[in-house]
Amino acid sequence: MISTITSTFSSFGILDIFYLFITFIILYVSRYYYNFFIRPNPLPGPLPIPIFGNIHQKSGYEFNDWLMLLHKRYGDMFEVNLSGQRTIILCNTELIENMNITSTKTKYPIRFIVTEGFIEYGINGTGIVNNTDLKSWKYNREFFTQAIMTPSFNHQAVECTNKLWDEMETYWNNLGENYELNLIKWMHRFSNEMIFIISTGVKNNSVASYYYTLVPDNDLNEKEKEKIRESEDFIRSLEMLLRGAIYFYIFNRFMRHYVPFIRGKANSLLRNRDYLYEKIYNIIKERRIEIENTPLDKPLRHDMLTSFITANTPRDINTVRHSDTDADLLRPMTDREIFGNILDAMGGGTDTTANLFCFVAYYLGRYPEVKQRLRQELDEVLGKDITKPITYKEIDELNYCDAVVKEVYRHFPVAFSLGRVSAEKDEVGGYIWPEGTSYSILYCAIMKRKDYWTEPEKFDPDRFYKIDESDKYLLERKHAKTAFSIFGGGIRACPGRKLAMIELKCLMASIYRKYDIELVDKNAPINYESGFITGCKELRVKIKPRELRG
Repeated sequence: MISTITSTFSSFGILDIFYLFITFIILYVSRYYYNFFIRPNPLPGPLPIPIFGNIHQKSGYEFNDWLMLLHKRYGDMFEVNLSGQRTIILCNTELIENMNITSTKTKYPIRFIVTEGFIEYGINGTGIVNNTDLKSWKYNREFFTQAIMTPSFNHQAVECTNKLWDEMETYWNNLGENYELNLIKWMHRFSNEMIFIISTGVKNNSVASYYYTLVPDNDLNEKEKEKIRESEDFIRSLEMLLRGAIYFYIFNRFMRHYVPFIRGKANSLLRNRDYLYEKIYNIIKERRIEIENTPLDKPLRHDMLTSFITANTPRDINTVRHSDTDADLLRPMTDREIFGNILDAMGGGTDTTANLFCFVAYYLGRYPEVKQRLRQELDEVLGKDITKPITYKEIDELNYCDAVVKEVYRHFPVAFSLGRVSAEKDEVGGYIWPEGTSYSILYCAIMKRKDYWTEPEKFDPDRFYKIDESDKYLLERKHAKTAFSIFGGGIRACPGRKLAMIELKCLMASIYRKYDIELVDKNAPINYESGFITGCKELRVKIKPRELRG
């Protein structure tokens, strides 16, 4: 039999094989476009090509800019094909009315479809951010929220920010005011160390480690230098993991495995993933051993990791106890679930906060009148003693500071697009869509619409600050709940939103009441990159003592 097949193929000439190959391609392409043109509810959008979909048309653009370009070309509702998946892009509030309701009965409980690319990359729903199993998501969300949103946690977050800022301030002063800092590098490490302390209860010394990479001539011994390398490797690995997710979203399996440049990048990202995941699992393992070896009469740490490990066990440190009616919440968490939640905390708590702070610094550097008003509020609320630690009560009173953050985000949203997947059929934009339809809410378009915002291109925090009903920003308040999003919406709203605002406002207050962040090039546009989120690539600044008046 085998010899018959072999002889049959050997009878084919090179020309025959070529014709067979061309025939296969013609059939594949014909079938591809047949399915494309008979798809239900055809919408305007760029024409995809087999294997690549629409991703080849993104070349030369950042992801958010490409989607904005398509919005201007095709309108408020269009479609794109990425990695073989059809996604409906929505750009006005009327189209998303049912997508951000807070009830668990929502038709849109899932953020996005977990594709084969995400499964290969390890984004397969182990925590809360990417979890597509609603029952599992509810379980994980309950314990995540319980660990991060207690009132005492807010005060601990302020105290932690104060201490870490004092440490970073020392390093900045050591470098001198003429030293040119890349602010995003510092902010990544600051926010990562913050969330590392909050999630695990211990410091990873990423701020100190980065400082010592800038000061190579130091008296550190080899053991201390090794700790610096480990800390830097960890934060860089986390950055690489977060940035790399876009490769497994926009490139399909064929491209990741067979296109040379893409294949090499994908393999590098997978090796980095294995390194980081092993590190986090080791942290969980070491904490379990620590808990087991802690005598029953001695208290345990109070942090997210210990809360997760001890939940529903005899050593439970959680203050909330679930009743017998919450049977699904009465079992302990598995290591896989703990890992997913810790990874979500570290990822979400590092990137978003760091990038948003840099965007705030950029806009304050470009708008000195806004910076002056911010400082006026800081002086009024915090007083003239610039050495006094900031309190949670004072943070809560910084309303103009809050408005600055929101207006910066409106202009340059970190999470520029939010995904939604329908759990049942629904009407959107006049079409009936089946269960499992994938949508993307393009907030970077919605937050700049002229019919929702007064002078949308103008940078003015007053649109989020004034409460006088006679002011010109009445339009903003009319659309505020649906046209503005900084931490998502509905049941998928970010559970760490309060922590993020506390950290941002506390750090802004700590720096700007004492120092001035000067842009090295005030005329340069923001140096950014856009994948799943929009991030600052580089922000060169100099830190100088504030010139006090009066």
